Amino acid sequence: MGFRTLEISTSCEIHIKEGQLEVTSDVGVALIPVEDLSQIMVHGTNIRLSTMDLSILSQNKVSLMTLDEKYLPTAIVLPFEGHARQSKLMHAQVARSSDINLDLWLQIINRKVSNQARALSIMGMKGAENIDITEALAAKEYFSYYHEGLNRRGDDSINSRLNYGYAVIRSSIARSLVAAGFHPTFGIHHDSQLNAFNLADDLIEPYRTMVDIVAHDNIGSNIQLSKNERREIAHVLHNACMVDGVKVNVMSAIDMMVESLKRIILDNSSEKLILPTVLPVESMEGITE
Repeated sequence: MGFRTLEISTSCEIHIKEGQLEVTSDVGVALIPVEDLSQIMVHGTNIRLSTMDLSILSQNKVSLMTLDEKYLPTAIVLPFEGHARQSKLMHAQVARSSDINLDLWLQIINRKVSNQARALSIMGMKGAENIDITEALAAKEYFSYYHEGLNRRGDDSINSRLNYGYAVIRSSIARSLVAAGFHPTFGIHHDSQLNAFNLADDLIEPYRTMVDIVAHDNIGSNIQLSKNERREIAHVLHNACMVDGVKVNVMSAIDMMVESLKRIILDNSSEKLILPTVLPVESMEGITE
């Protein structure tokens, strides 16, 4: 799989020629090897690419996400055929018991809550000892310490940064799920029939604090993010986290988590889901836009 995240936010023409993504805009032509790409984030107007180019991106397991003006995802393009055992895995997804789902969800929420407490400590904030194990209470308490008066449904500069970072992580998780053969619609806890990415929205929970720390270090006054701000926040995929006592970047942690979920479902394994522990911001691999 690729390792680069590409953001496109200005008017341009996109073509793929001889394995190179060619982006032509008013400032010139940029070339990026398709094999290097992990995902493409698109927001803005008059960005044009063909259905054939979309097909080539999907064949190379490159996800493409479109974002609205609030940096919330509106669509994700992913490869349909992700793995040779895709049908078997999808059937196993649907057939797994509610007890397995409950156990997996409890593991996810426990790690999310512990990461929230750790994140507050890392950021030098009060409240780490007060975070409740109940998800709804934990989220309310956590964000009251993270930024006083923050309303996650609000339209402000803080939410713009959080939304953009969460979109980056969500797209990476969706891409990893499809590449492993999962259908992202069939969630562990989320089960909305209007959401094509329920499973990604389950698995993102322990990773949110990693975005929170990066976004907190990039707080600005504008709702619209600058190119540099978006680059810094998207870099979260290449920041460090801890997985089973080993320091890895977030993108690698996502792939490890998805592979462990695959073993649990396909092999009826009793192993615990591999989940990340948040660390202070430390870059482990570069990212280029």
